[in-house]
Amino acid sequence: MTPAAGPGTRAHYVVVGDGPLAFRLTRALASRFRGSVTVLVPDRTSRYAQEILELDLRDVDVQEAARVDKKALENAGADRAVAAALVDQDDGGNVALALLLREMWPALRVVVRIFDESLGRHLEHDRCTVLSSSAFAAPEIVGAALRRQVRLPVRHRRLVTVSDEEPALPARMVLFASDGGDDVVALPTEHELATHTPKVLLADAGEGDVLPEVRSELEPDDDEVDPHRRRRFGEYLRTLAITSGWNLLLAAAVLVVVVLVGAVTIKLATGASFLGALYEAVLPSLAGSDPDHDAHPVVKVTQVALTVVSVAVIPWVTGVVVAGVVRTQKLLDAGAPLRPLSDHVVVVGLGDLGTRIVRSLDRRGVPVVAVDIDESARGIAVARARDVPVVIGDARRATTLRAAYVGAAQAIVVVTSGGATTIGISFAARSIPRAKDAPASLRTVLRVFDRDLARRIRREIPDSVGLSSSFLAAPSFAAAMIGQEVKATIPYRDRVLVLAEIRVERGSALDGAHSSDVGFDEPGAARSRLLAFDSVQHSSGGGGRMFEPSQGRPLNPGDRAFVIATTAGLLRLRALAAAPATLAREPIGLND
Repeated sequence: MTPAAGPGTRAHYVVVGDGPLAFRLTRALASRFRGSVTVLVPDRTSRYAQEILELDLRDVDVQEAARVDKKALENAGADRAVAAALVDQDDGGNVALALLLREMWPALRVVVRIFDESLGRHLEHDRCTVLSSSAFAAPEIVGAALRRQVRLPVRHRRLVTVSDEEPALPARMVLFASDGGDDVVALPTEHELATHTPKVLLADAGEGDVLPEVRSELEPDDDEVDPHRRRRFGEYLRTLAITSGWNLLLAAAVLVVVVLVGAVTIKLATGASFLGALYEAVLPSLAGSDPDHDAHPVVKVTQVALTVVSVAVIPWVTGVVVAGVVRTQKLLDAGAPLRPLSDHVVVVGLGDLGTRIVRSLDRRGVPVVAVDIDESARGIAVARARDVPVVIGDARRATTLRAAYVGAAQAIVVVTSGGATTIGISFAARSIPRAKDAPASLRTVLRVFDRDLARRIRREIPDSVGLSSSFLAAPSFAAAMIGQEVKATIPYRDRVLVLAEIRVERGSALDGAHSSDVGFDEPGAARSRLLAFDSVQHSSGGGGRMFEPSQGRPLNPGDRAFVIATTAGLLRLRALAAAPATLAREPIGLND
């Protein structure tokens, strides 16, 4: 039987993948969770494989495997492992490995990184957890771009995280504080608040606030094409007018002038009414009427002139209209911006993360423009299906950014791969002049792996935020590998807190303890704060109530506590809530 994981032991883990998430996950498992880790990479000389080796952790082994199969997994110790994490960016490869692990070692806990929601729902079961790093990062990045509240998914609670720049709301606690420099304290004590300024707070949302959804689990795939969104005929006509431009107006004007001149001439020659004369002028101009031998000579001359002129004008008009229709259809199919935009968000990079960000912004009704250099990028089809304007081009070029109307945007979110590309795009965006009616400052949100680089960019680019999807997701992946659910992550600069749900086991240190014992400040950054706790629901009735921390009472087996904690605090809580049998098997160093 596969042993359970626990802090303070040398439980073994297997990580398959080569990337920033594999690096952060390996570091968390080996240092925070005190486990031994074998990492399977295709090339030991790759960037992140080298960074894992440079961690110089005693219980981390990096093995090279061009093809991860049963033999490679056995060599990595999958038969004695507590859990395995499949964090490569290949959904198909991750699914194939998950099925292999399920067949060979059914008791092994498997955590799979995946983007395709339909695949994930079929794969997930009691010993297999399917997560997406972009699903954890997208809400935080959207919140950073919009400078809006981020909701925490605690049942029956309207809890949000707010920055010190936002209007005051009833605050419950300070989540992060800073000394004005690079020193950031997570869950500061009253003593620390005397020398640090609150930066991120936990608050109760206002009664009239419409809170955005927070999705860290897999999203349904029923939003690729919204059945309630249809392209309006008026929008098509506006696009046709834009694409045809002055050519259509000039051709139409010439035809109208020719018909009106002919109508006036016929009226003066015959004394007919204007409508009758107009009728006589329109027929030879547009349809070519049969000759009338009894007509007035002036009428005959006018009709001949109209027919001759229309031979040249009608093909011109037809050509302009046809060309305009073709260009209009191409523009609509391509999804390019059809008119100037303002106060929108520009998302550069339409991979997994960029696609989720575009979806989230569009769901909230925020105007968004997507940009990618590759027309076959994964998110292009999603953006076009949702009628989100798409610009194909290199976002480091001013022409591409102007096509996305960056000068009038409220924010730009850059989630491309490659640090140099990301930095280049951010500097190029700052160089675009701001439109008159645009927000004074362009909010810049960047996906940056390196913490020091993110700090330098903040100093160089005003009103910028550097976030990493692997940084936000790694605590959740690590917690899933030890069987602990993390519901959300709360980042600030290079620090992160987790929102977790802890179940109190019978006979544990928390069994019968006061609920206030869930909040603590331990040496080594092990900190926790209680948000609420859910009492166990009895089969005979009763229970199942959510209690505020101020309604403290003893905790019973089966109760679930919702807490905000550091990763070290989560380990401490898990140890306190674990059953004695688990503790006996796994001696836990609570003061590590």
